[in-house]
Amino acid sequence: MNHKSIDINIGSEATKILTLVSITIYIIAILSGANIISNSFSAAIQALSIIPILILTLVVQRQISITFIFAVIVSIAICIINESVYMFSGTMMIVFIYTLNSIPDIDYQKMLKWIAFTSMTTFGMVVGINLLTGWGSNNYEMWRVDGFIFRKTLGFSQPNVTMLLWLSIVLTICSIYRKSQRLLTIFVGVSTYFIYSQTQSRTSTYVIMLYCFSILIIGKHVYDRVGKTLSKLVCILPILLFLISFYSLLHPYAEWLDALLSGRLSLYQQFYDTYGIHLLNTPELENAMFDNGYLQSLLAKGVIFTIQLLFILISIGWKVNRMRIKDILLFGMYISIAFTETALQHFELFLPIAIMFAESYKEEQRENYLKRKLN
Repeated sequence: MNHKSIDINIGSEATKILTLVSITIYIIAILSGANIISNSFSAAIQALSIIPILILTLVVQRQISITFIFAVIVSIAICIINESVYMFSGTMMIVFIYTLNSIPDIDYQKMLKWIAFTSMTTFGMVVGINLLTGWGSNNYEMWRVDGFIFRKTLGFSQPNVTMLLWLSIVLTICSIYRKSQRLLTIFVGVSTYFIYSQTQSRTSTYVIMLYCFSILIIGKHVYDRVGKTLSKLVCILPILLFLISFYSLLHPYAEWLDALLSGRLSLYQQFYDTYGIHLLNTPELENAMFDNGYLQSLLAKGVIFTIQLLFILISIGWKVNRMRIKDILLFGMYISIAFTETALQHFELFLPIAIMFAESYKEEQRENYLKRKLN
């Protein structure tokens, strides 16, 4: 048996394991969002899901990267120093990125299709049962800018949770390769508008609609690759978004902007004035209401963890020298939603981005190999 057939067999088994783990994470996230299982149970299952991935990596890889080992050790050390189990998410992100990029012949499209099917089915069942029976409704009224709005949850614990789970499905189905994007884009746009009409969740809706609008304009060129310089600039965008978020802590804000953001700016400055910024986590803020993933990381989890998280976000697509336009759009959706949601460590949002970039990296390698062969 030659090396090529061995790699294909390895890739086939790795695809099955990674798909099963990913589906589990998605279903657990949806069930947790619908209050069917507890958040602590959901977190435990997600943490345990890393075990088969680690075993897969150790068994399959002929040579483990020293950089990977160092990153995992540092990440675990950060959890121990902070005495915080929930920071293990950083280790999980590192392991997923490395495994997806390093194991040969993984069928990424097969993974994405299975994830999309199971997550849409589970999400659709929750929403359908809620619409038919009213089960799981946690509806409420709230003041926004200049009047009261009525927000429905469609069976989930909170309207923003509903929209974030829908966003995770959108990221997945939009990562699936299609020659024609228009029908899928129209489906995503119409479905998103319906969910928004019920939940009144703004940011996720704006991000998804901007993506749909971009796809309709770009059309078939969405899989074209951009230059290396632009690709690397896209990779470091999380740092820019973090700095903008950090700036909001230090600069006086306009009252109209604070009202538009439902009082978020005043709340963040209150957290900053009361507790400050520390190298390690601030336990008093662990369960505080944050709607900015960058500031939640900095103020609640500390400078050390935040630096690690930014490195992880940069590393997701760093191996891709020339990104596809679709890579940029979907990555932009993921990192921009963290402005108004604590979404950076939601694995149902992180996984499709990690899978998409790993696929793009492998495709780029094949394209470069064929070019060298032809020359």
